[in-house]
Amino acid sequence: MIKVKWDLEKAVVLYDLYFKSGATLSVDTEKLNELSANMKNRAAVKWVQIYEKYRNITGLTMQIGCIHYVVTDGKEGLSNISKIFYEIYDLYKKESMESNQMIEEFYCKYKR
Repeated sequence: MIKVKWDLEKAVVLYDLYFKSGATLSVDTEKLNELSANMKNRAAVKWVQIYEKYRNITGLTMQIGCIHYVVTDGKEGLSNISKIFYEIYDLYKKESMESNQMIEEFYCKYKR
């Protein structure tokens, strides 16, 4: 299995989905499925070798739990968090214009 780390662009769009879903652990499965497909398309466009379970719904749901942990200051969610999710939360709070531009570009380039 090839492990592909989370990067800025993917983490920002996952945060976006989290906040658009009401900043809750309950994110619509259909929306997670769409994001999964877009992330897989991004990997294909960038010639990134991925594995069968790459950014699947289960994994995205787990990462939503990590984001929830960051946003709730550790009161809820999953505590096994990649450093990038803390960095993105700071970016999201301070540089909303920059993160909005990244989100827009992601969907323009990779939406399936």
